[in-house]
Amino acid sequence: MKNTNIKLAEVFRDALTHKNIADIIAAHLTNTLDVRDDALNGLDLTQAKNILDLGCGFGFFTKALHDRVHPEAKITGIDCHPQYETLYLNACNEVGIHGEFNSAGASIINQFDSNTFDLILCSYALYYFPGYISEISRILKKDGIFVAVTHSKPHMSEFTLYVRNILLKNKMHPYGDLPYEVLIEKFTSENATQLLYPWFRDVLTKDHISSLVFEKENFSDFVQYFRFKHPFFIPEDQHDDEKLTEIILETLKKDIEVNKTLKITKDDVIYICSGPLNTKGN
Repeated sequence: MKNTNIKLAEVFRDALTHKNIADIIAAHLTNTLDVRDDALNGLDLTQAKNILDLGCGFGFFTKALHDRVHPEAKITGIDCHPQYETLYLNACNEVGIHGEFNSAGASIINQFDSNTFDLILCSYALYYFPGYISEISRILKKDGIFVAVTHSKPHMSEFTLYVRNILLKNKMHPYGDLPYEVLIEKFTSENATQLLYPWFRDVLTKDHISSLVFEKENFSDFVQYFRFKHPFFIPEDQHDDEKLTEIILETLKKDIEVNKTLKITKDDVIYICSGPLNTKGN
């Protein structure tokens, strides 16, 4: 299980490619409301001065704080890949927030003082370290807000079935869950509330419904997307994953020639948490 986490986390080591793939995803989403705006709209963050972005990457969530937080706000971005430092600090500069970057990964959470942060953000990352939720509660100020974004379950259901069928047709039997299913089930719509409620008095849930749609004319975008994300879909017992990736892409190319479009459900869930209950050290 731990090896799966490490392998999938390594997918994001190439910071520039990750940013490019994020742009491709944004261009093909059917929901025109950005998930970050959906998460932050309606929240009064004008007094948020000390902010933490967990799994910050290149600053995806941090960028959404423009004109939302205190003018003297300071944000600390935490990621396990040092390659993101320049991109992240550039993102902070773009939105006029003083930023710092730390590549120690989630374990650094244990070192922060209790009752420290006005706002903590975590988008598409908490399934890597759900065991730190209690510590997130501890370091959040009593009147602070924790915003987490994760995937709904089932996630990408039709595409997952499609990949499984291709595996079966090629006598590559997909025993058990695909790697991404193993990962996200640690913090998804099915169990997130159960994991959060012991540590926060109030947990507001918001569904963010969307899909990825690729047309025949921009299938090359999907190719880039899938090549980047293929370790999430290729079972670990399939050693020749490059060959399998090509088989999947070739099959999808033939399919999109007939159907003209490829639609992938991409529903997410937003959790707005307040009233931290872990008062240890306060």
